[in-house]
Amino acid sequence: MSVASAAIGHGEGSAGHVDRPTKLRQFRMLVLLLIVSDVVFVAGLFFAYLYLRALNINNMWLPAAVHPMGAAAGWSVAGLMAASAAVYRWGDLGGGAGRHGPQSAGLAVAMLLVLAELVLQIQQLATAGFGAGAGGYASNFYAMGGYHAFHLVLLLVIGLGIAIRAGRGVYRRGEYNEVALLGYWWYWVTVMAIGMALLPH
Repeated sequence: MSVASAAIGHGEGSAGHVDRPTKLRQFRMLVLLLIVSDVVFVAGLFFAYLYLRALNINNMWLPAAVHPMGAAAGWSVAGLMAASAAVYRWGDLGGGAGRHGPQSAGLAVAMLLVLAELVLQIQQLATAGFGAGAGGYASNFYAMGGYHAFHLVLLLVIGLGIAIRAGRGVYRRGEYNEVALLGYWWYWVTVMAIGMALLPH
């Protein structure tokens, strides 16, 4: 059983427990607080990137031996992330309207796109041609790329849990709260990927 189902379903109808709508609001607030905290951390990464780039002490932001990844590398990752978010949203809307086929198909295709993006992100980190200690750009490249890969792994793990529950018919009763909450995280990770692609070298 997933954390979401435990938080939502535990003790329903029992004395001394809060009602289901209250549990749903509390869990929604928990997810939003998680996203806000992650936004603050990512904002710190972006600030460090731009600050070190502007400071550029002794030309150590981008030493001559370091060749930055091209714009295509960043946008290929962001494009896959945006496509997966769009497909996920399509499936979410289909499930909310009672069409379970689009929900299952949307989740499956979205997860495959995230998996492809994760492989691409790891490939970029492994073949960058420079180490994390090769200047400011290099250290930030590995920090942001690694953290984004961590986000993708989380998406796959949680998405797999929701896919299993969907296969068991949990959401056929019109309970799409977990699907919508995962969507919040999915869209935030998409925003982060696009922001990384927009950063100047």
